[in-house]
Amino acid sequence: MKTLLKLLLAIMIMLVISTLSVSNVKLDGIELVKGAKQDIEIQFDAAQRPFVYADSLDDALFAEGYLHAANRLWQMEMFRRAGSGRLSELFGKDMIATDIELWRLGIPKLAQKLQANASDVMQQRVQDYISGINNFIYANPILPPELLLLGSKVSPWQAEDVYAVGALMAFQSGNNFRNELLRMAIYNEVQPELARMFLTHDGNKQEFPYVMPLPAANHNIVDTVARLDNTDANENHLMPRFAFGSNGWVVSPEKTENKRALFAFDSHDALGLPNLFYEVHLFFNLNNQPRQIRGWSVAGLPGVINGFNEHIAWGFTNIGDTQDVFVETPHPEQAFTYKDGETWYKADTEQVSIKVKGEQKPTKVTLVNTLNGVLIAENPSLSLRWTIQDIGDKGLDAILQFNLARDWQEFNKALDQLAAPSLNATYADTKGNIGFRTAGVLPLRGEGVGLVPLAGDIAENRWQGMVNERDMPRIYNPKAGFIAAANARVNAEGQGVLVSADNAAPYRIQRIQSVLQDKQQLTLTDMQTLQVDYFDTQAQLLLPTMLADLTPSRSTAHIGAQRLLKRWLEQPIADKNSGAALVFQLWYKQLANDLLASRLPKPLLNKVLKKSYLVNHTLDQLLLSETEHLWWQDKRKKFISDAFTKAVKSLVKTQGQDPLKWRLGNMHTVKLNHELGKAISVLDPMFNSDSQPMSGSTSTVGRANYDYLGDLKVKHGATVRVIAEMTDDITVKSIMPGGQNGHPMSAHYDDQFTSWLNGKLTVIEEPQQQASMSLLLKAYN
Repeated sequence: MKTLLKLLLAIMIMLVISTLSVSNVKLDGIELVKGAKQDIEIQFDAAQRPFVYADSLDDALFAEGYLHAANRLWQMEMFRRAGSGRLSELFGKDMIATDIELWRLGIPKLAQKLQANASDVMQQRVQDYISGINNFIYANPILPPELLLLGSKVSPWQAEDVYAVGALMAFQSGNNFRNELLRMAIYNEVQPELARMFLTHDGNKQEFPYVMPLPAANHNIVDTVARLDNTDANENHLMPRFAFGSNGWVVSPEKTENKRALFAFDSHDALGLPNLFYEVHLFFNLNNQPRQIRGWSVAGLPGVINGFNEHIAWGFTNIGDTQDVFVETPHPEQAFTYKDGETWYKADTEQVSIKVKGEQKPTKVTLVNTLNGVLIAENPSLSLRWTIQDIGDKGLDAILQFNLARDWQEFNKALDQLAAPSLNATYADTKGNIGFRTAGVLPLRGEGVGLVPLAGDIAENRWQGMVNERDMPRIYNPKAGFIAAANARVNAEGQGVLVSADNAAPYRIQRIQSVLQDKQQLTLTDMQTLQVDYFDTQAQLLLPTMLADLTPSRSTAHIGAQRLLKRWLEQPIADKNSGAALVFQLWYKQLANDLLASRLPKPLLNKVLKKSYLVNHTLDQLLLSETEHLWWQDKRKKFISDAFTKAVKSLVKTQGQDPLKWRLGNMHTVKLNHELGKAISVLDPMFNSDSQPMSGSTSTVGRANYDYLGDLKVKHGATVRVIAEMTDDITVKSIMPGGQNGHPMSAHYDDQFTSWLNGKLTVIEEPQQQASMSLLLKAYN
């Protein structure tokens, strides 16, 4: 009987594997397609990067849609459902809370606005793109494995789906409102002097230059934060990963060995499978001229986000505070009525219906629009002001416009039309020019700088308009010979418009600028080396102070660990084989836990520890300049020494008594998880990668970010690395963590992972005519 059961189980597994294998489409041969104007040839290189040769941009976008559907249909399904607030249709009632928050936050509304703003030309481009998507869907009825497992179908793509993906990108790249809510919760728990330490201190200023008054709110804000976390991919495994952080820099010819401009970019996001980006290379004719659009696209959007053409290269780093939370005063008796100065007003309301898988009746949600924005919480009453309410006629047209820009002027003109997200762009061209600018819609605030919520009934607190495009910070061919961006503050207070006061700590940008400034004959190899630079500027700055405050100990492990750190300080590189890097990172994390736990209740503490920017700004300021602050409670040395003792004790337990045998990579590891593979453990072997040791830290240029609540497992890193020498025929190298194909049984599902871990890049070259894989999309009417 047992033998029979084993046999039946084996047969079932074979049938499942066989069924899933069928859905792994091989892109080779000839496919008849309806909608393309001319035949389209597609060649693939060894990494399955497609090179599309089309007669027109229309046909090139048709091919891109076809390729996106062939390789990333599951990812596209997640993107469009999240962007339109329809995840419950796929996953059932478990995701209804997420859909409700997506609607209340305004993502589906933004999608509608982006579609309404699209020009006639853009609408036609979108139709060409979705025609390619639907041609693949019609021709390949076997669904991706994820949808097969969920028992779901794929409906044809509509134009509104593309704009939904654009809206999701804008939302996931913003999210500053979460930090505002956490600061509000901190103010409600501790005295103002303690809470003020969570206001940012850019440039290592001794004190923040203003005091932000907060309205009274005697409610549990942490509950509101937890509810809104349904839309955070870091908290909800079924929410698509789709947010941008980044490093980007460009170098002028006078500082390079070959006298050509150099370009480097690496986009940071939650690491997982499939990768956020899909690489594509489009060659076509436009206005009787041969043109190119090449780079790293998002499945569900036409064109590329970061990339290059025959004239220019560009990369986007996340920046800009485009969201503010306001505390509303509701009328004690009248529903949907709120205070405005000395008067009251009735807010506009709208009801939406959300379909739920397995439920006969849809869930109805009432959206409440106050004078400051949509209501995102009732107790307390909080509204969200977001620049998406003020985008005017801007929209997705900007993507293809900057894809086709041929110089700095055309690039700027295109970015003037970008609605969201707000971002910094680094630019280089084949003529040797380099540039930088901030783009997107930014607010002109009435009061404050967007770090904490303000009272919604005071007119002076409200936004006073939007920043004009001509006032956006920008640089062109600076005397320094280079420009760098790394999510850090763009300009000092009073020096131009406020882009954001809520930024990354300065460590990455300091290191990048230092390396680029110190060397004159920079090469493409230098760019590659800097992208995986693991010099820990944070450790270099903090360790002398931390070591000086250690209480002496006779413990052999303590003495050995201190010796490691003192020697490491000569060259603090967070290499995976370094024991000192491991000691520092565990010590810092333990100190953050102990110090913040001494004042904050655990639910709030857990939320704060997951925000590395907040922790870094606060703890580092306390260590460097606020040595007598109330946070230390006159026990600074004890906090620092106790944290070190706990860190060393945990290392002795897990890695042995000898500090010389400790290794960062034993604990600092990375694993690429798929949404379903992470949510359903039995699917782990099929959908997720193996766990691998990794160098880096939360503060190194080679980003390897983790939160301070859990272990040292890396969650965020470079979702693509690109370097380019701006020759007449641009030389480009790149790598992604994962691969081109989103199917777990594809040879290109995670084939770039090992090279990515080792800091290697692959040259992008057009394949020969006898490429191992080629596809002809043959047009017919």
